[in-house]
Amino acid sequence: MLRSSFLPSAIVGLVCAAVFLAVRGVAGGLSALFGAALALGFFASGLLVLRTLRNLNPMAIMAAAMAVFFGQIIVLGLILVAARRVDSLDGPATGITVAVVVVAWQIFQVRSFMRTRQLVYDPEAGGDGVGT
Repeated sequence: MLRSSFLPSAIVGLVCAAVFLAVRGVAGGLSALFGAALALGFFASGLLVLRTLRNLNPMAIMAAAMAVFFGQIIVLGLILVAARRVDSLDGPATGITVAVVVVAWQIFQVRSFMRTRQLVYDPEAGGDGVGT
């Protein structure tokens, strides 16, 4: 899922950077690249960490997912606080690019997930599935 989401979202981020470079100049283009890198790093880091935990039981995975997301939000907040102090950062270019890349990532991640073959039952549980 990481590859299926990362590559198209990175391309979307590059397109946003090219558009903002043309519309708002070098500061807009670089700010859009920063926004794309921020969004891509946020989602990719979460998937990479959770991929290492995929063999745990579902309850542990859910707890780990919540902890990873909480950590990501804290790091993202710290980065955004630090980024506010950079005068050359174009806020609208960064924000719009982050939003567009996030939407693209979600679309491609859902598309990728729907193409995977996920079991919806436990094949080792036995039984015929009727009345059990």
